[in-house]
Amino acid sequence: MRSRGRRSWLAGIFALLILLMNVFPVVVLAQPYVPSLGGGTYQAPQLQAPDLQAPQRETPQLEVPQWDVPDLEPPPGSPPVLQTPHGDTPHLQPPAGSLPGLQAPRGTVPAWESPAGRVPALRPPGGSVPGLQAPDGSSPSPTPGAGVPGVHPPGSNPPSLNPNGGSADSEPFGETLTYKMMELSFKDVIGGTLSYSAGLLEGGTVTARQGGAGYANFLFQLGLKGIDIGLQDTPYGNLTGLALDGLGAKGAYDSYKFIVQRNTTSMLGGISAQRSISNSVQGVTGAAGAVRVPGIVTGLNVGVAAISLPFDMYNTVSQFRQAYDSRLGEDKQNEKFVDGIGSLGSTFMDAGIIASVIPGGQPIAVALVVTGGVLWAGSRLVKWSNKASGGALSKGISSVRKGIGKAIGWMKSIFS
Repeated sequence: MRSRGRRSWLAGIFALLILLMNVFPVVVLAQPYVPSLGGGTYQAPQLQAPDLQAPQRETPQLEVPQWDVPDLEPPPGSPPVLQTPHGDTPHLQPPAGSLPGLQAPRGTVPAWESPAGRVPALRPPGGSVPGLQAPDGSSPSPTPGAGVPGVHPPGSNPPSLNPNGGSADSEPFGETLTYKMMELSFKDVIGGTLSYSAGLLEGGTVTARQGGAGYANFLFQLGLKGIDIGLQDTPYGNLTGLALDGLGAKGAYDSYKFIVQRNTTSMLGGISAQRSISNSVQGVTGAAGAVRVPGIVTGLNVGVAAISLPFDMYNTVSQFRQAYDSRLGEDKQNEKFVDGIGSLGSTFMDAGIIASVIPGGQPIAVALVVTGGVLWAGSRLVKWSNKASGGALSKGISSVRKGIGKAIGWMKSIFS
């Protein structure tokens, strides 16, 4: 410690010497230019301020010259000044001093009458008079706008402007771009990220190549979904839709595999518990061949299903409403009916995954996932088969749709 201290002091002294060596030549060179460095006194010279005074000059007086104003008279031959006699302004009055009265002949205002002497009745086309209602709507009146072309009474449906037979200004929210972007943001982006993370954790040891391939697949699905939204109601939308349904089939199979693994783990876990109670000497705590699903993987899959469930439920309700909307054409109704069955199948699969984490709910979860998978796969098969055959299945779809509609109406009539 002492040697280090001495070295620091020596370094400081050495630095100070270097500083003095750099400053000393500057002082020596500046000495000839500094007067009386011996300590002489400096006094300011006695300078007298000059007396500055203005010269004695007289200010000249400026006077206005006397100008003679000539008398301006009109030259000879100019028109004389016209003045009234006696200098008074003449009063312009009619003869006899009274204003003439402007009246029609015989002193009556002519009346405008129709040729037949009757006032024509002003009525809108169609022969109906629009009714005037009070602001509170208490007085009954005929329906406003009835019989007037281009005017539709309140509560009536205007004629369809959609080539498919639907109303142009009554687009459901489930078909708008806003809803599609919400579904892309939450269901596909957030849910897809959780599903990708669950796949990495479920695989255990994952190489960089496998992780990159899974992430590339995730980005490919997002891009394909975005392109499909942009190509809605175009012929190219069938290509992106078919590709997305192919990827959805793999997702449905993954959901089924997850439920089967959860059910197998639960059943073998119960058998292991019974064996451990009956044969505690051997210490059996597990069963051979049991498929273990990590808890975090289960939580991520349930999170994906919880995010997807509200969107699938809303899609089911919205598509079935359009399937029985009389303003749409029959082909459009059939398409929405098939899409509604597919959304119903997706809803069942989401509910099955959520039910798999409930104690004792594994058998129900398997039934829901299997039923949902059959409905979803069947709807996709019917949809693309009908498109490929040019609408050959449309008649059968219409029969099923109308039959289900009658059954629902019959049930409503019983409960109502």
